[in-house]
Amino acid sequence: MATAKAASGRKPNVKQRRFRVLKLVVAYGFLLGLVGATACGVYFAGKLREANAMIPTLPAVMEELSLQPSVIVAADGTELYRVTNEYRKPVEYDNIPQLVIDATLAAEDKRFFQHSGIDYMSLAGMLMESAGEGRVTRGASTLTMQIAKRVYTSPVKSMDRKVQDMALAVVIERQLAKWQILELYLNQVYYGEGAYGIQAAADVYFGKTLDELTLGEAALLARCVRRPSRENPFVNEDKARENRDLVLAIMLEEQMITRDEYEAALRETITLKKRAFGSGARRLAAPYFVDAVLDELAKNGIDISEGGYRVETALDPRMQAVAEKQVVETVRANKNLRVATGAFLVMNRRGEILAMVGGVDYERNQYNMTTQGRRQPGSSFKPFVYATAFETGSWSPTKGVSNARLTYPPAFPGAKPWTVHNSSDKYGGHVSIRTAFAFSYNVCAVRVMEATGASRVASFAATNFGFESKLDPVLPLALGATAVSPLEMARGYSVFMLGGDRVEPRLITRVIGPDKEVLRSFQPEYTRNVLSAAVAEQMDYLMRSVVTSGTGTAAKSVANARGKTGTTSDNRDAWFCGYTDELLGIGWVANEQREGDRWVYPPMHPRAFGGTVTVKMWAPIMGACQKLLGEEAREFETPRWMGNWDDEPADIRPAEQDVVEPPVEEPPIREEDLIQPPVTPPLTPPATGETRPSAEPRNESEYVYVEVCAESGRQAGFYCSPTLRKRFLASEAPTTVCRVHGPGRSGG
Repeated sequence: MATAKAASGRKPNVKQRRFRVLKLVVAYGFLLGLVGATACGVYFAGKLREANAMIPTLPAVMEELSLQPSVIVAADGTELYRVTNEYRKPVEYDNIPQLVIDATLAAEDKRFFQHSGIDYMSLAGMLMESAGEGRVTRGASTLTMQIAKRVYTSPVKSMDRKVQDMALAVVIERQLAKWQILELYLNQVYYGEGAYGIQAAADVYFGKTLDELTLGEAALLARCVRRPSRENPFVNEDKARENRDLVLAIMLEEQMITRDEYEAALRETITLKKRAFGSGARRLAAPYFVDAVLDELAKNGIDISEGGYRVETALDPRMQAVAEKQVVETVRANKNLRVATGAFLVMNRRGEILAMVGGVDYERNQYNMTTQGRRQPGSSFKPFVYATAFETGSWSPTKGVSNARLTYPPAFPGAKPWTVHNSSDKYGGHVSIRTAFAFSYNVCAVRVMEATGASRVASFAATNFGFESKLDPVLPLALGATAVSPLEMARGYSVFMLGGDRVEPRLITRVIGPDKEVLRSFQPEYTRNVLSAAVAEQMDYLMRSVVTSGTGTAAKSVANARGKTGTTSDNRDAWFCGYTDELLGIGWVANEQREGDRWVYPPMHPRAFGGTVTVKMWAPIMGACQKLLGEEAREFETPRWMGNWDDEPADIRPAEQDVVEPPVEEPPIREEDLIQPPVTPPLTPPATGETRPSAEPRNESEYVYVEVCAESGRQAGFYCSPTLRKRFLASEAPTTVCRVHGPGRSGG
């Protein structure tokens, strides 16, 4: 009995303890919530005090902001771009049609007449959606908050700025009537193309007054304010139409229009007024560079269209003038080679772009080849292949590689075999990597790629050299069978200039806001030790040899020059990518033609190469920029690791053996060659004791050298290993390919 009582007495104690714990949790939670709410209240009250101090000067501030232009300036302060000549046509509230007001509210703030500056329903919905998605999915700004943001002027997206906008919006709502806020908004907001205010926008886009606007036109204009520079109907009509339809759908949902009006507006054809270029912005110099800067600002969430901003860059107007002039002169001088366009950029060791030429005629074609273009780099991609190979420890500049003819069987039924060509059409023997690189031997590059692994090269180029474009892990990649931008090539070649470190190309140095405070400072971005110092030194030596005795000898006039030429399939693109101790330059030329509503790039003349055209554009530009910078010439020391060249007689210089007239590289691959070869066996080892003949063998014109299978004695096939390089009388040389070896049946 006592036991039962004791047992029954314990249960209430457990319940009581649980209840007490629950009460404590609730109490502490309430207390913490109260403390948090109090802190937030105090914080918001402080923001309200700041906002109250701003309100008396609101009209003056808005007017001042409207009058200040935004500018992009060069390193010396020269204006490159100016948002000015603002087009305004003020309109009183009573003269604004209801359909314009309804469209604006549907697009930006459908509960405008229900809130007091902050739309808590929209804010809660945004928070819930963002929590579910794990990111901010949409905004919750009201019209009043947008006016507040305009006054506060900071484009930086932060919680503090958002709270400031809210506080200022609350104060504005207390001081101004709703119609006054709407009038202020519709006269101040930027609609793109230099138009400030709804009446100016109606004139700029449609050549109409507000009372002449159709429902569809009003809806289109209402959404322009979101991204006025990128989604206005002159720039992107499809996106503008999509935005219009969205606004119309909201108007229907909010019962601002009927179903018939909605469907009629959807059927409206967008008829635009003839575009008036320069009505809101003027590119005063370096237009391609300016466009790149504007794109970079947009990526960083900075909109300078509202006025008052100063964007500082490192562009050197003197270097820019030199580059622009030389690109145009090169194109004119090579018209007979069907060269019709070119591009160039100059970068320093800090990654700052000092000059940028995206094309030859901005008025004719605004496409910026240096940043937007994706072209095959040809042999100028080979440095990334050899650098990867050197990092494995299996290759070095003095190591020999077979220069025997190289053909891969079809990768699949119906495909063609892929034969790798050298421009000189000379094959056979072993040459050093240094010689293969200097004279851009394609066969050797593919063999090194094969031995190193295409996947390894593609991965190393992306990770260590910073390529963002897709690099397919196939053997033709050794010859530049990929599409990359000149800006990417600048990033990659910066590794060689900096001795193993990589620097990010940089267009902007800092952005100063209308309040004269620095909003953003862009510092050099280095990635250290992406290439070992030893390999960086080896690659530097190889690229010096291109200039001293290889395909880039036209760059000899530039002190301390190193680089690599590149020419693509059917001579469609010709490059020279190079650097000095202080500057890096990327040059490109091509044949550009208008075909309907698009630009195409047909082949240039067969004699248009990186080594015959582009390097001759590169040298004058870099030489002039070098003098402006004050870079002095220096002597290059013989590397410590130098020795006799593998498989090359020590008494014969490589240049004497391999010189090709003219010294240019083979256009690497044809379009039909862009097929993935089968899984490749190890690189064919060099024949023991053999040395390759000189370029002009004495009394041996009747002899040929053939690489044969060591087992069958026939011409070596893809799967033969080991192989020998043997000397035959031309009439006695084997003409059939070995059939003893195939996949899984390699010799040895």
